[in-house]
Parts: sequence; structure tokens; C-alpha cells
Amino acid sequence: MGGIDYGMLRDIQRQELSSPRLSKLDENFYSEIKEFLSSKKDEAFSSNSILKIREYENLQKIVVSIKEKREEKILLMALRGDKVNGSLTPEEKDLFNELTDVLKKFRGNTDGSSEETEETRKEQLKVKLIKDIEAYKGLDGNVYGPFKKEELVSLPKTEVDWLVKAKIAEMVVK
Repeated sequence: MGGIDYGMLRDIQRQELSSPRLSKLDENFYSEIKEFLSSKKDEAFSSNSILKIREYENLQKIVVSIKEKREEKILLMALRGDKVNGSLTPEEKDLFNELTDVLKKFRGNTDGSSEETEETRKEQLKVKLIKDIEAYKGLDGNVYGPFKKEELVSLPKTEVDWLVKAKIAEMVVK
């Protein structure tokens, strides 16, 4: 195993929660985590130690937190049409590709009456940022940001929609 321990998992969790970007993980991360948790579970329940059982439960919560945050970031990447980067594990690349395919299919099936007009895309809405975000490429191909927490910005409706849904920004009432 690649030296996975409680401290390493807490560091990864901190990185994932504090940055809008995916942290770089070993490509065997998920299989190593599965093996690590399995050994901690065996150790905890064979020892009948409350302390060991609590440690195992805490490790499970940390791993779930890391996975959920990474899934959220991968979903946002797919929604924005980002390209695969070197921070994805093989399992995450599969997830990203499947999400991208589903979104392309959905978007292809919803053209027509629900299609946005050029005027709608150019409509600017004001939002207040809830979190710091680094510069990113928007759905329209333009680069937005970086933005600081509490900053008020005007952005195209398409950008505002996903920022609000991702709980990164909130609408400002005119």
C-alpha cells in the first residue's frame, strides 16, 4: 500500500474542501483506500476496542467526504465542458466521460423550443460569491474570475445558473 494513513487522508480532505481544483491523487487511490479501510475494519472489530471502532468510523467519514467533494468537482467539470486533466484517477476519468456523454445526449435532445437565444445568453445577472473561486473557462468559452468570497459580480445567465446550483454564489436582488 502507498502509505495511506489518517493524517494523509485528513490532508487530502482539507485540500479538497479548500480548493476549487481537484488535488492530485495516486492512480491507485481508490483501491488503496478500499484495502486500507478493510484492514482498519478488521482491526477495529477483532480488537473490540471502542477507540479502534471510532477511529474506523472517522476514517469512513473522511473518505466519504473526499469522494463526495471530488464527485461534485467532476460534475462541475462535465457541466462546464472542461477537458480531462491529470488530477483524475482512472475511475474518475470513467465517471467524467460518462457524465459528459449523458450531458451531450441530453443537450442534443433538448434543442428546439428550450434552446437559448443569443439575447438570453448575453443577459447579465448579479451574484455574490459564497466562496473564493479561481479563474475558470465558462460554458461560452470565456474565462471568468478569479473571484473572492463576498465579491459582487455580473455574469451571463448560463454562468450564474451553475454557480448558484453549486452553492458557490447567490443571486443579488436588484
